[in-house]
Amino acid sequence: MSSIDRSNFYIPTKWQMIAEAYGIIEAGNLLVQIPSLMKAKKGQGERIIVLPGFATDDIFTFPMRKFLENIGYKPEGWGLGSNHGDVPVLLDLMNTKVREIFRETQEKIILIGWSLGGYLARECARDNQDIIEKVITLGSPIIGGPKYTSIADVYSKQHGINIDQLEKEIDERFQTPLEIPVFSIYSKKDNVVSWEACIDHYSPKATNQEIDSTHIGLIFNADAYDLIAKFLHL
Repeated sequence: MSSIDRSNFYIPTKWQMIAEAYGIIEAGNLLVQIPSLMKAKKGQGERIIVLPGFATDDIFTFPMRKFLENIGYKPEGWGLGSNHGDVPVLLDLMNTKVREIFRETQEKIILIGWSLGGYLARECARDNQDIIEKVITLGSPIIGGPKYTSIADVYSKQHGINIDQLEKEIDERFQTPLEIPVFSIYSKKDNVVSWEACIDHYSPKATNQEIDSTHIGLIFNADAYDLIAKFLHL
């Protein structure tokens, strides 16, 4: 994996997380934009799993899943409770989940993940590229994992992890390239994850798109929903 210079990555501070309260505005705007969003091209019942961010659960992804259902897809939550951040454990559970679903349905699966959920979605796809159709991430620390986030020290202490060593391990996984289409949505107003760390410079079928949103707001952002609907139909 060829490396880019990460020394100048902008990392949000803990104090900036206060600004994440503005995410409620994006939720309100979503309600206003629903009639327009419903004009999106319809899906054909494709199966989608939506993964929540760190310290959140399926409740937070309900609006997105409801939107996807209303435009013709078959979305579901990940069903693993709260995203506690133990990536090896959660990745094993996701790998088992997608394999069981595929075995039962013989239908390829689309993964959408917010924040750490997006990282998990990508790595699950990396391990199961024969049964995953595409992956979409929103404000996900693709590069370096938690190292380039405002909660890096909290995450490190919670899991007893050396985040520099973790970054190296994450880089090593890029040696198995993601050959399927991947779409990364990010925002320079993200107060949790470094926006530079959300951009995929490596995967051959990667698309990156900036929008105007807080980190929390990404899961409720009307522009994000519009972009997701368009990418799903490619």
